[in-house]
Amino acid sequence: MEADIAVVAADLARAVELTMDPAVPQQQRMDAYTACERFKETSPLCAQCGFYLAQCSTMSHFVRHFGLQLMEHCVKYRWNQMSQQEKLFIKENAMKLLCNGIEPSLQEHNHMKDAMSRVVVEMIKREWPQQWPSLLAELNNACMRGESQTELVCFVFLRLVEDVALLQTLESNQRRKDIYQALTSNMEEIFSFFLSLIQDHCNKHKTKIAAGQFQEAAANARVVQVVLLTLTGFVEWVSIQHIMADDGHLLQILYLLLDQESFQMEAAECLLQIVMRKGKVEERKPLLVLFSEDAMQCVFKAVGDTSNGVVDERKYCFLKKLCQLLTGLGTQLCTLWGKDEGVSVRPPCFSDYLEVILAFTRHPSLTLSHYANSLWMAFFKHDQISKDHVFLTFIPKWVQSTAPKIIKASYPSVRSGAISDTAAYTVIDYDSEEEFSAYFHRCRSDMLDAFRQATLVAPLVTFAYVEEWLTIRIQKSMAELSIECNLLHPTFLEWEALSQVLESILSRILLSTERPSVGSGLRLLDLCLTYEPVDPLLLSTLLSCISALFVFLSMSPAESSASLLPRVLDKIFAALVFSEPGQTKESRSRAVKNVRRHAASLMVKIGQKYPLLLLPVFERIHATVQSLNSDPGQLSKMERVTLQEALLLISNHFCDYERQTKFVEEVIGSGASQWLSMGSEAFMGPREFMAFVGLDRPPVEPSSNDLNGQNRAHITFCVNLFMAVVKRCAWPDDPDRASRGGFVVSRTETGNPVCRNPATPHIMPLLPNLLQLLRVFNALWTPDALALLSDGYKAAHAMLVVDRTNLLGVGSPLPADHLDITRPRNQTPLDRMQHFLTLCHDYSYHILGNAGPSLGRDFYGLPGLAASLISTVFSNLEVIPDYRLRPVVRVFLKPFICSCPPAYYESVLLPVLSHFCPYMFQRLSNKWQYITQLYETGRIDDENTDTQEVLEDMLNRTLTREYLDVLKVALVGGSTDSGSLGFDMDQDEAPRPNVLLQTEVSELGSLILRYENTCQSVVLCIFRALFWNDTLASLKATQLAAPVVRLLASDGSLNPDVAAHIMTSVLQGLQMHGQHEGNQGSLLSLGAQVYEILRPNFPNIVDVMLQIPNCSPHELQKLDEKIVANNQKGTKVEKAKKEVFKRITSQLIGRSMGQLFRKEMKIADLPKMELPHRPKPPPLDELLQEGETLCPLFTPSTNHAVVRSDIT
Repeated sequence: MEADIAVVAADLARAVELTMDPAVPQQQRMDAYTACERFKETSPLCAQCGFYLAQCSTMSHFVRHFGLQLMEHCVKYRWNQMSQQEKLFIKENAMKLLCNGIEPSLQEHNHMKDAMSRVVVEMIKREWPQQWPSLLAELNNACMRGESQTELVCFVFLRLVEDVALLQTLESNQRRKDIYQALTSNMEEIFSFFLSLIQDHCNKHKTKIAAGQFQEAAANARVVQVVLLTLTGFVEWVSIQHIMADDGHLLQILYLLLDQESFQMEAAECLLQIVMRKGKVEERKPLLVLFSEDAMQCVFKAVGDTSNGVVDERKYCFLKKLCQLLTGLGTQLCTLWGKDEGVSVRPPCFSDYLEVILAFTRHPSLTLSHYANSLWMAFFKHDQISKDHVFLTFIPKWVQSTAPKIIKASYPSVRSGAISDTAAYTVIDYDSEEEFSAYFHRCRSDMLDAFRQATLVAPLVTFAYVEEWLTIRIQKSMAELSIECNLLHPTFLEWEALSQVLESILSRILLSTERPSVGSGLRLLDLCLTYEPVDPLLLSTLLSCISALFVFLSMSPAESSASLLPRVLDKIFAALVFSEPGQTKESRSRAVKNVRRHAASLMVKIGQKYPLLLLPVFERIHATVQSLNSDPGQLSKMERVTLQEALLLISNHFCDYERQTKFVEEVIGSGASQWLSMGSEAFMGPREFMAFVGLDRPPVEPSSNDLNGQNRAHITFCVNLFMAVVKRCAWPDDPDRASRGGFVVSRTETGNPVCRNPATPHIMPLLPNLLQLLRVFNALWTPDALALLSDGYKAAHAMLVVDRTNLLGVGSPLPADHLDITRPRNQTPLDRMQHFLTLCHDYSYHILGNAGPSLGRDFYGLPGLAASLISTVFSNLEVIPDYRLRPVVRVFLKPFICSCPPAYYESVLLPVLSHFCPYMFQRLSNKWQYITQLYETGRIDDENTDTQEVLEDMLNRTLTREYLDVLKVALVGGSTDSGSLGFDMDQDEAPRPNVLLQTEVSELGSLILRYENTCQSVVLCIFRALFWNDTLASLKATQLAAPVVRLLASDGSLNPDVAAHIMTSVLQGLQMHGQHEGNQGSLLSLGAQVYEILRPNFPNIVDVMLQIPNCSPHELQKLDEKIVANNQKGTKVEKAKKEVFKRITSQLIGRSMGQLFRKEMKIADLPKMELPHRPKPPPLDELLQEGETLCPLFTPSTNHAVVRSDIT
C-alpha cells in the first residue's frame, strides 16, 4: 500500500512540476493540470498522497503545497463521507505536520504556512469544540516546539477568525455560532496567550540581536509579526474588555512597539483596527485613554524616527499607517465628545494630539496631508470641537499649512530622494501622471471644502490669511508686469490657487455669524482693480478674484458700491475686449479667447447672483454692450449671446412686463429675423439643409469665402440666443410683484396665479421653424439623405469622441482644463461639422425642453401642438441612432411632461405618449434582444471595451434608464431641474423598499394606465425592464411596478394571463439580478407585495410560483396565511412575509459569476454546546475605584515595568 502511494505521489509530483514549468508547451501543462484536478476529485488515495507529498522534504515547495491542497480538499468535500479511521489519519498527520513546523529553507514561502494552517482550520470548522476539546492544549504544546510551529498556530487562529468572525465565509450558521461561542468563552486565555508570545519573543529577539545571532533573532521577529497580524484579526470584533484587560496591557505593548522598526508596521495596523471599532458609545469610550501623555509621547517618537535621512519606502508606509491611526482616533473623539455617555470635556493632551495632526498636514506627502485634512474637516463640522478654545488656536496654523497645498503640483519626471521633496513621495504613491493628477484634484477639492467649513468656524482667521496672501501677490505681480506665463509657471500656479481659496472662503462669508469688515473686502477689491496684468492667464485668475470679492459690494453701503461698481464693470469689459498686439478677431490666441469668454461668463454670474446690485446701472451696461455689438470686429457671436444672457438676467427684476418684453424683443430681434429667413430656405427638408450648411460639398478650411461656414455660424448664433432667452427670462417669484407688474393673466381652478413670460410673444413665432429644424435633423438619417453626404463628411453624423469616451469610461483621467493652451485642438473641417451638428441638435432640444417650464400654458396651449411634435420631433425615429434619441427623451420629454398643466394632459400629453411609448417599447425590446445575442456569441466581453458593440450596449443601457425616468415622471410624478435637463443623473444606490413600495400613481399616471393606446406599452416596458440585463434599469423599474399593479388591480384591468406575466417578470428579475444585494431586497419586497395583490383574485399565480425549482406548496401556504393575517391587521408588507417569499424563491435568485460553478461544501452540525453561564463583567468605569481615571494607563507600574524595559 505504501509503495503504491509512493508511486502515485511520484506521478503527481511530476505533473505538478510540469504545470509550473514555463518551458513546457501550454497543452502539455494543461493536460498535467487536468490530471491533477481529476485525481483530487476522484482518487480514494487523495489524503494519503497529500500527506506523503507534504511531508517529503526532497520535493519542491510547489509539490508540497499541492499535497497540502489535497489534504484540505478531502477535509472540505469528503469529511462527512469519511470513516472515523480516515478522519483520524488526516487529523493526526495534519497535527504532525504542524508540530514539525516549516523547514528553514521554506521560511520565506508564506503560502506553505497558509496552506498548512488551512488544513487544520477546515478540521476545526467541522469538529471543534464539541468533538475536539483538546485543540487549544494541542496548539499550545505545538508552540513550545519552536518559532516555526508558533507561526503556524497563529496562522490557524487568524484564518479561523477570518472565516468565522471577519469575513463570515463559514456557510453553516450553526457551526459558525458554535465556534464563535467557543472563541468568546476562551478569549481571555487566548489574549493572554498572544501577549505572552509577544513578550517572550520580543525578549528573545532583543537578547539574540545583542549577541549577534541575527538569523535566530529573525525567527523570533517573525513570530512577533505574525502574532500582531493575528491580533489584528481579533481586536476588531472582540469585547472591549479583552482589549482593556489588565489596565490596558495590550495597548501599552502596542504603543511601545511603535518604536521598534521590526514590529512598528504590524503594531500600527493592530492599533488602527482598535481605534476604528464601531459600536455603542460606552464601548468606544475606553479608547480615549489613548490621548494620555505617554501614548502621545510614543507617537511623537515614532514620527520623529521616520523623519531622518532620505525617503525610505518602508518608513513612509509606516507613517501613512500612523496617520490613519491618529485620524481614526480623532474620528472616535468626534463620536464621543458631547454625547451623554461619552465625554463632555476636552481629553488630556488634546493640544499635543493636534500638533501631531498638524505635522502630518505640513508633510510634503500629498497622501498624508489628505488623510489629515479629512480629520480637520470632521473637527470643523463638530458642534463642540469647533468651539473648543484649544482647537480654535490651531486654525491659523492649519490655514497656513494647507493653503500652499492648493497650488497645483506636477508629476515629477525625475525621481528625488530628498525627504522634504514632494516629488519623492509622489513617485512612491502614484505610477503615472494621470493617476497623480486625478488624486491631486480630489485632494484639492476636499481641502477647498475644508476651507469653506473653516470659514463658518473662524471667518476672520481664514479671511485674514487670504487677504494678506492676495495683497502680497498683487504687490509682487505689479513689480513684474511684463512677465509671460504658461500653465506651469509658478506665478500663474500661485494666482490660480489663490483665486480658488479666495472663492471658497468668501462663498461662506454671508453664512458666518462673524464677518470680516466690509472695508477690508473693498480695499482688496480696489487693489485688484488697480492691477493691470498684460498676460491673459493672469488676467483670467484676477477676474476670478474680482468675482469672489463682489460679495462685499452686496454688503456695502450704497455710496461705496456706487463708486466701486462702475470700476468693476469697466475692468470686466476691459477683459472682454482684451487682445494681444497684432491679433484680429480671426487670429486671436486660445488664451485670449478664454479670458474674453471668462469675462462674459462673469457678467452672467454676477447678473444671476447680484441682479439687484446691477439693476441701477442696467442702462450703462446695456449701452456698453450695444456699443460693442456695433463693432463687427470686436465680439464673437458666442460673446454677444453671453452678454445678452447677462442683460436678460438683470431685466428679470424690472418687475414690469411691458418694459421687460420690449427688451426681450430688442435682444431677440436681429436673430429672429435671420431665423425666419433661414427657415424658409434651409429647413424645408434634408436636401436644402445639407446644401445650406455644406454637407453635400467637400470640406474646406474656414475663410471669408466659406459661405456654408457662415451659414452654420448663423444657425448656431440663433440657437444659442433663443436658448438664452428661454432659459433666462422669467416672471417675478413674488406673486404681488408679478401682479403689479402685469405678469398675471388669470387664475387656476385652485386660485393660483397664471403668469405670462415676457419672452412668450417673441419665442412663439420662432417655434415652427425650430420644429422644422428638428424634423430635418431626424431626416438626415434617412438613406436618401445619407447618400447625399460628400465623401469628406461621411462621418459627420458620428458620435463626438468626448461623448464616446465619457460613455465608455475609457477617457483620460486627467481633468480637462479650459485654459490649457499647451494642447492645441487642431480641429479639421470634419470635426467642426461634427460639433455643429451635435450642438445644434442638442441645444434645439434644450430650447424645446425649457419651453414648457418657462413659457407655461402659452406653450402647451399652442393649437395643434401634439400633432406638430409628432410630425417633427418624433418623425423618422426608426432611423436615428440611440445617441441622437437620448436628447429627445432626457432633455425634451422629461421636462415637457413634468411641467404640463393638468388641463392639457388629454389634449397634448396623451397623443404624444400614445405615439412615442409603443415605439420606445418595441425599440428597447428589440435592442435588448440584440445585445443579449452579442453577449451569448462572445462579441461583447471584458477585454474589448472600445468596440462598436460595447458602445451600442452602453447607449442602450443609458437610453433605457433615461426612458424609465420619463415613465416615473409620467406615472408617479416628480420634478426636474437643470441638472437633469443637461446631464445624466443616474442613481447609484438602491431605493429603500419601504419607500418605493408606498408610491402612488399620479393623476397623469392614472390617465396613461387607463388609456388604451399607452397602457400596454408602458406596463410591458416596466416589467420587461425588471429582467433586462441592467441593474440600474431594474431598480428604476422596481420603483414603478408596485404602484402600477395596485392601480391596475383596483381598476379590474387585469386578467389571469396578465397577472401570470407580471408575477413571472418579477421572478425573472430575481433570477437575473438577485446576486446584487440592492436589487435583491427591492425585488423581494416587490414580489411579496405583487403576490399579495394578485393572489386573492388570480389563483393561477400559484402555478407560476410552483414552477420555481424545489418550491414547496407548504411554504406557499405559509405565505398565504401571512397575507390573510396582514389583511386583517391592515398593515404593510412585513419582514416575515418577505422572508417567506425569499425562502420560496431561494433556488431561483441569481448568483454572481464567481458563485455559479462553485463546488458545494456541506458542514454537518454537531450536538448543541452547553456553555457555562458566566456573569457579565461590569463596565470598565465601574472597575475603577472612586477618584481613579483611565489616564494613568501608560504610567510605569511594577506590574508592567518589566514589559516596558524588555520591549524597549
